[in-house]
Amino acid sequence: MAPAPSATVTLDRARYEDVAVVLAAHGSSRRPDANAVVGAHAERMRRDGPFPRVSTAFLLGDTSPAAAGRTIRDAATVLIVPYLMSDGYLAGEIAAQISTSLDDTSRVIVAEPVGTHDGVTAIVRHTGERALIRAGFDATASTLVVAAHGSTSRPESKVAAMAHVDRLRATGAFAHVALAMLEEPPLLDDVLASLDGPAVVVGLFAAPGGHAIDDVQKAVAERGHPQLVDAGPIGTDPRMAEIAVLRAREVLAL
Repeated sequence: MAPAPSATVTLDRARYEDVAVVLAAHGSSRRPDANAVVGAHAERMRRDGPFPRVSTAFLLGDTSPAAAGRTIRDAATVLIVPYLMSDGYLAGEIAAQISTSLDDTSRVIVAEPVGTHDGVTAIVRHTGERALIRAGFDATASTLVVAAHGSTSRPESKVAAMAHVDRLRATGAFAHVALAMLEEPPLLDDVLASLDGPAVVVGLFAAPGGHAIDDVQKAVAERGHPQLVDAGPIGTDPRMAEIAVLRAREVLAL
C-alpha cells in the first residue's frame, strides 16, 4: 500500500485544485506499452504529488491533444508538461493542439520538457550502473553510451543529450561516457563498433517505443558484443514522474 500523502502535499492539492496538468507525449499507435508508461507516470503524479488533476495527451494513439483539452475546459490553469527528452517542434505542436480546444478563460502554461532536467542525469547514471552490476561488470571500468534521437535539421536533441553526457563525465562513475545518436553523428552503430571492454547503452527515450526497441535493441544485438548491455530507455523509470512534478512546480513558481 502506498503511503498517505504528506501534510504539505495535502495543502498543495488544495492550492492547485484549479490546475489541470497534462503530461503530453509523442505516443505510439503501434506500441501501446509506450503510452501505458506515460499513463503510469500520470497516475503516480496524482497519487503522490501535489496536483489532483493529471491527465495524458498523445500525438499518436490513445487520447489526442485536442481530446485531452476538451476534458479540462473548466480548469483555470492548464499546465502542459512535455514528456519529451528535448525541446523543439513536438512540444510546440502538442501545446498548440491542446490550446485550440480550450475555452478562452483557461490560462495555458507550458513547462520545460522532462528530459532536459538535471535530475535526469542521475537516472541515466543509476540505470547504467544497475545494468552493469547485474551483468557482472564494474561501472568504473566500463563505458556508458548515452543514446539519443538526434536530428539533421534541429539541434535540440543533441544539445540536451550532450548536457547529460558532460555531467556524467564529471562524476567519474564510468571509465568513459560516449554520446550516440540515431539520426546524426556520432551514429550509434559507429560508437558501438568502437567499444572495447564492458559497456552499457542507456536510451534517452521517453518510452519503449520504436526507437528504443527497434533501433537500439537491434543495433546492440547485431553488434554481438558479449560485454555490451542494453539498459533500455530511461523513460520507464518511476522517478521520471518526480521529474515531471518538478517541471510543473518550476513553471508555476515563475
